[in-house]
Amino acid sequence: MRTALVALVCCAPAAAAEPAPAPRPAPARAATLGGGRFVWPGDAPGRAACVVFVAADCPIANASAPEVARIAAEYGKRGVSFLVAYPVTDLSAADAAKHAKDYAFGCPAALDRDLALARRLGATVTPEVVVMSAAGEVVYRGRIDDRYPKAGGKRRENPTTRDLRDALDAVLAGKPVVAPWPPAVGCDIWFGK
Repeated sequence: MRTALVALVCCAPAAAAEPAPAPRPAPARAATLGGGRFVWPGDAPGRAACVVFVAADCPIANASAPEVARIAAEYGKRGVSFLVAYPVTDLSAADAAKHAKDYAFGCPAALDRDLALARRLGATVTPEVVVMSAAGEVVYRGRIDDRYPKAGGKRRENPTTRDLRDALDAVLAGKPVVAPWPPAVGCDIWFGK
């Protein structure tokens, strides 16, 4: 059933950009596929965290995986924690783990079957990234870059903006993110009726 739905909603334009969700006192939490926990802000101090929402059957998320892996490797060395989250209600842990391995994200991955993390952080499509400050405030939510400028549009071989990298650079420099809510283009996260 989900495959049929994906065919209908994949590559739909994201809703108009909206402001970040209000900071909440509870940290963002997820059980990772490796048996660990992702908690942000957590016990171990870090400079920022980035949650990348993906779906194994979303072609735009899959095409973005190499850039996500490069960003996670580069910025992980600079104190940014990364998590790949699968906001899919009917994906098995084995299939998610295989996808994460096949696409070599290089960071922990988690199933978000109840969509609690997607709701908490305001994600609506895959791929969509959320950057949180050390205090847990959402400071960026949107696209990775503008390789896919609009739904149904032609894919650019080389992006003209690198939104996620710009956001991470700003956060690490202690500056506000200049463009914190660029709409992501991809496959809708299905929240049900």
